[in-house]
Amino acid sequence: MTNSGDFRVKPVLHIVKKPDDRQAFDIITAQAGDNAYGVAVVFIQDAVSSPPVDGTRSCALAKDEKTLDNTLIRVNPGVELINYDDLLRLIFSVESITVW
Repeated sequence: MTNSGDFRVKPVLHIVKKPDDRQAFDIITAQAGDNAYGVAVVFIQDAVSSPPVDGTRSCALAKDEKTLDNTLIRVNPGVELINYDDLLRLIFSVESITVW
């Protein structure tokens, strides 16, 4: 137990593949609003152009920033570009992972 009964659980990670997954964004937003969680979101594949989610560490996988035909996908300001090593560090630093 920390100061003043402040319970803090290990962070959670959401990996989002589709930019229009409303259920994913609703749950991520709800968890981010609960100060018991530390929430990280990694956008991959088609979701790399998604906007950051307030109250989270929002990241996009740099490898997915380009399509198969080398077209550059614009990553939103406020979204941190990460590589596979960074993604692995995130995976091993959290309590749970949900892939959407």
